[in-house]
Amino acid sequence: MPNLSQMKRERMMAFLQKIKDEHRDDDEMLIALGEIESELNAKKYGLVWEQHEEAVDVMMQDNIPVFTEVAEKEIVAAPGEGFNFILEGDNLHSLRLLEKTHKGRIDLIYIDPPYNTGNKDFVYDDAFVDKTDLFSHSKWLSFMEKRLRIAGQLLSDNGVIFISIDDNEQAPLKMLCDDLFGAECFVANVSWQRTYSMRNDSKGIPAEVEHILVYSKNIGWMPKRLARTEAMNSLYKNIDNDPQGAWRNTTPYAPGAATHQGMVYAIQHPFTGKMLYPSNGSCWRYQQDQMLEYMRGWCDYELRDLSDDDKRADVCGVSVDEVKKGVKGIVLVESLEESAKKARVVYERGAWPRYFFTRNGLGGLGRKTYLENLGGKPVTNFWPHAEVGQTDEAKKELIAVFGGKVPFDTPKPTRLIDRILDIASSNDSIILDFFAGSGTTGHAILKYNSTHSDSNRRFILCTNNEAGICENVTYPRVRTVITGKRSDGSEYADAIPANVKYYRTGFVSKDEEYLSDALLEHIDEMVQLEHGVKIDGSQYLIVMSDEDADELQAHWNEYENVKALYVSRNVLFTTEQNRLFASAEIHIIPDYYFNFELKEVGETW
Repeated sequence: MPNLSQMKRERMMAFLQKIKDEHRDDDEMLIALGEIESELNAKKYGLVWEQHEEAVDVMMQDNIPVFTEVAEKEIVAAPGEGFNFILEGDNLHSLRLLEKTHKGRIDLIYIDPPYNTGNKDFVYDDAFVDKTDLFSHSKWLSFMEKRLRIAGQLLSDNGVIFISIDDNEQAPLKMLCDDLFGAECFVANVSWQRTYSMRNDSKGIPAEVEHILVYSKNIGWMPKRLARTEAMNSLYKNIDNDPQGAWRNTTPYAPGAATHQGMVYAIQHPFTGKMLYPSNGSCWRYQQDQMLEYMRGWCDYELRDLSDDDKRADVCGVSVDEVKKGVKGIVLVESLEESAKKARVVYERGAWPRYFFTRNGLGGLGRKTYLENLGGKPVTNFWPHAEVGQTDEAKKELIAVFGGKVPFDTPKPTRLIDRILDIASSNDSIILDFFAGSGTTGHAILKYNSTHSDSNRRFILCTNNEAGICENVTYPRVRTVITGKRSDGSEYADAIPANVKYYRTGFVSKDEEYLSDALLEHIDEMVQLEHGVKIDGSQYLIVMSDEDADELQAHWNEYENVKALYVSRNVLFTTEQNRLFASAEIHIIPDYYFNFELKEVGETW
């Protein structure tokens, strides 16, 4: 069938070319026609929206983004361990800097971005986007696209991103992520049951769930399995005293009779003599030699031609002419009376074979699935509130942290983040949340580390400071969890020791007279962020010049246990210095820390 749109586009392009030919000497006309041609050749399938420019984009045209540490907000409650980070400011600004320090290093990203409901939940360039804004969706998509594009570059090879969203922008977000991460890297659209009860005054179809879109950096990512519960394990019994332990009766069949016809045959019942076949459309789960071995655990069996092609064809769903020929049945060697006598001894003794007979031996075949052979619980795309919490639980957690106040309207429960940590992170993972909000992700990671002895997960939280949220909500929540005390000094819970650095975003003008010196003032922040350490002038030191190296050499004996040196690329150690500093890790400070070009925002990854 003809592509009518393509035919129309080709006619328009031909007409444009005719106009171009007639105006070869009119540069202004040719430029305008070129722009029209580009629009005609633009994307014709997928998500298309009006591009918008943010103030932070404009700022980065003439200014270089930097971090400045807020020293008085530093928390050191776990000496010797690595640091977590809270980054206050526009998250696009923070992401551009993280692109320099953490490209390909983030194992897990969780974000809870504004849902763009029109109810003053989405601020774009210092103004709320409400329901009257005709460009609300395109502004939101422009906003998200810039940030998610960089997020993709930050993910490690085994990295994965989880994005919370509701029905309002779920469909366009899914299309945007398909484009940015690749539809082949789509893992799941998880339904989180955010509430346990519906309001009586709800109209239409009440929203009981929210979505969590999951994408992996590379194809083939698999979530870890969940721990099994006592309720799940209680379904497994050991009624026959099997030495392999508890088991459960599961289906003895597998699908695919038509394509596995050699596994469709009769098995004779040792108590009734009846010929047992798989159910229609199914086959036995194991090859015939294995099934014969299982049945010989009851009494003597052999393979015998039963001339039962018509029955086997019926099970396979094919004609008799199409059914596989020469497939024998598993039948009793001795008489039914002798066979039943031997089988009854096995039944009464216990420790039955893997395939056993139900209903006191007179029923059909069952299959044992042993508890010890099972892994964890598979992860599905429905997360019920009983397992991962709901919105009321999240608010109660905030009330507990802040002593009765709820300073954030839409927090997520820490148990929801726990589920994500369980299935998508490892002990040394770096986890990023660049819509940190109330700080749930940081809170959850701190608790997770405290309850998992080998866990050393670290977080980077990015959030703006609109209405003081970073200073008055995110940071105090993390500090309260770490210290066990609220801001007013009252007791919250047992302390969970950890270390945190607090950075504020800012800019240095590219026209700064002494630009290099201005940028060097922020080099500590970048080194600390990349390596998760504190430049303390004792165990972790920065060497920016040959003079610094000479000074360090002269006083080296005054230092104890120097762990790492962070060295400018322009520094050349002498042979003696290389020998002297060999006990410390040497890291070269990259020269791209503050090398920014605006075009990077639009690069693919």
